Amino acid sequence: MPASGLEPAYGYLRVHDASREEVALLEKQLKEYAEAHNLNLRQIYPERHRVLRVGGLGDWLVEGGVQHLIVPSLDHVSTHPIARLVFCEAVCLDARAELHEACSDDVGA
Repeated sequence: MPASGLEPAYGYLRVHDASREEVALLEKQLKEYAEAHNLNLRQIYPERHRVLRVGGLGDWLVEGGVQHLIVPSLDHVSTHPIARLVFCEAVCLDARAELHEACSDDVGA
């Protein structure tokens, strides 16, 4: 199926402590997940800040017309349960997008 017929998706990575090799592996996992689930991965956002910043996350998804966000895992986003909840709310409630976890094993968290 051509990419134009696939539903658009964005990827999100927390990379503040990750090496280039780890980032490349995480990007590959997101791309493979998107391909396996018939999603067109348009863009991957590398969050370089240590603090989880979700303020513009919903806007980014809505403005891009994207209803799917792929992350390596919720543990990759944050190990803190409240921070994960806030992240999920920004994606699922604010942007009305679906959150996908690409892998169960976390690399580069």
